Amino acid sequence: MKSITTGVGLGVLLSLCIGGGLAFGLDREDYAARMSQAKAAMKTDMNEALRQYLETRALYAGVEIDFGLGRAYQRMYQCADAKAYYTRVMVEYDLPESHTVYQRAVSAFDEISACENWQKVTLECDIPLGGYVMIDDDRYTSCWDRPFQMPDGEHTLKVAGPDGREEVKKITVKSGDAPTKIRLALSPNEPKVKEVEIERSYEVRERFSPALYWGLIAGGAAIAGIGGAFGAFANDARVDEQKWADNMSVVGEKSSLYAGYKKKRDDANDKVKLNQTLMYSFIGVGGAAIITGAALAIVSAVSGKDRVDDNPVSTYVVPADGGLSMGLGFTF
Repeated sequence: MKSITTGVGLGVLLSLCIGGGLAFGLDREDYAARMSQAKAAMKTDMNEALRQYLETRALYAGVEIDFGLGRAYQRMYQCADAKAYYTRVMVEYDLPESHTVYQRAVSAFDEISACENWQKVTLECDIPLGGYVMIDDDRYTSCWDRPFQMPDGEHTLKVAGPDGREEVKKITVKSGDAPTKIRLALSPNEPKVKEVEIERSYEVRERFSPALYWGLIAGGAAIAGIGGAFGAFANDARVDEQKWADNMSVVGEKSSLYAGYKKKRDDANDKVKLNQTLMYSFIGVGGAAIITGAALAIVSAVSGKDRVDDNPVSTYVVPADGGLSMGLGFTF
């Protein structure tokens, strides 16, 4: 019985070991595939490469993934993040100095050792659908809101559209200089338009349209009428003001009601002033409109007539894919 129990125990242990080994092997395969994809993405899209590295880091911990993240952040000009991951490689894993990844981390850290002083550049990117941005030799499908810290010297920035159009900017950065902001956007692609004349008709019109001067006269009268309404409001407020003033004189200054009546009198006085101001303003504007309309009517009556294009429609032709596109334009 003892031998059977021992055999069963060894069988279970062996099964666990084999199962654990298979699981470990599958994890390694997944890890290697993810790392390979992230490294390949760095050649075509730094944003996607960083996303894949961070996703892999959430599943697996290791010196290679930390070095990869440091390298990705360095190429994206994110100084603090790159240094943090390089430091993790050099310190937390207790690697011998002869280790290849350790040496690469030391070398990369030295490249950005003074990056805290590098000039900060914020990019505002307007990237069309299917387009991208190039920062020196690296490609991005989106720009971060956080600033880029770039090493001293000249850098080339480019935004490209799916139609092949490009806009290139060259900037020179210097350590210690104030942060700067650069906008990357394609210039508007304006099609060339060729106008085509059509037969036109003309009519003779007055110098000023009757609708204009009659509109001014009618509108001015309406505005002046509103001013009259405010005058009526001012008179009503003046009656209230006098009423509360009379109450004040009746009760006397020593009465407990005196302060309340005085406040109501002052409020009524404010309403009188406000409504009078509005009355004069509306009457003034309305009167000016009436005078202007009357003047235009007189000028239009004594002036000669104008020959005016009476056809609001025009045609145009725009180059389009595979030929020309014709449209109509309207003048209002």
